[in-house]
Amino acid sequence: MFKSIDETDKFSYTDCVISDIEKAEDGLIFNVEALIVKENNSQNSNFTESFAGPAKIKFVDSKLKDIVKVGFKYYNADSVLIKEVPDEPVVKVEWESLLKTIPGNYLPGIEKNENTYICEVEMSEEDGTQGNSYLLSIEATSVIVTWDKYLNRVSR
Repeated sequence: MFKSIDETDKFSYTDCVISDIEKAEDGLIFNVEALIVKENNSQNSNFTESFAGPAKIKFVDSKLKDIVKVGFKYYNADSVLIKEVPDEPVVKVEWESLLKTIPGNYLPGIEKNENTYICEVEMSEEDGTQGNSYLLSIEATSVIVTWDKYLNRVSR
């Protein structure tokens, strides 16, 4: 088993999909697929970007602090702003139901800001088009990513 501790910046989340979210006693766990291990990750002895097999991203001693629905801007073909929708905080009573809809959607990034991790989630509509995006702020003491095997090297 491979175990990467506090190296969220040493993964690429380009194609990463959340398959499930678990709540453990000591943290929140994202089960993911198509996570790319960068060549500079301490657990990558291949020294080239490679896909990890199914992986677990565990936010240790974590607490979900905030969820924000990401705003957007609409422009016409002449680059004239038509409509702007600002970011919108999701009320806490809706967090649980929103978390249940996340599996099957993309996790395009995790950024660390001191002891808070900002997880971007891109939702898809039933017809396959892109839906809303959300930013989950998770306070945690560390992040541990584990996986059992490497799959193919990334070809770009």
